[in-house]
Amino acid sequence: MSGQTLTDRIAAAQYSVTGSAVARAVCKATTHEVMGPKKKHLDYLIQATNETNVNIPQMADTLFERATNSSWVVVFKALVTTHHLMVHGNERFIQYLASRNTLFNLSNFLDKSGSHGYDMSTFIRRYSRYLNEKAFSYRQMAFDFARVKKGA
Repeated sequence: MSGQTLTDRIAAAQYSVTGSAVARAVCKATTHEVMGPKKKHLDYLIQATNETNVNIPQMADTLFERATNSSWVVVFKALVTTHHLMVHGNERFIQYLASRNTLFNLSNFLDKSGSHGYDMSTFIRRYSRYLNEKAFSYRQMAFDFARVKKGA
């Protein structure tokens, strides 16, 4: 039995019923388990960004929705997943993020569930600012310098 909470399982089942495989993968990548998102879910999402029939705004909105969770684990995994897609996904994903005025509004995020939540809240606020700045710089430059291979 995996370490997923009942809430995680119900959310994944809801997305399965509605037929949104991408939303289900986002949900599974951002569970309450204190570990990084599973590679198989990240790989699926990267592949989905390359599909022409996948709704990139809906994928991003699902990630933003997960980032509004009260648990630092879910929010952190949503940020990590978003960052992973910005770096390794199709450029359409970061283009969409750059087209939005705001991404993550986590400047007041605070997980009060325990001392670990208080400690991690500082890092989550900093990480969300970094991702916001990364999208803003892409909007300004129309180029992601992190994608350039060394020596190219």
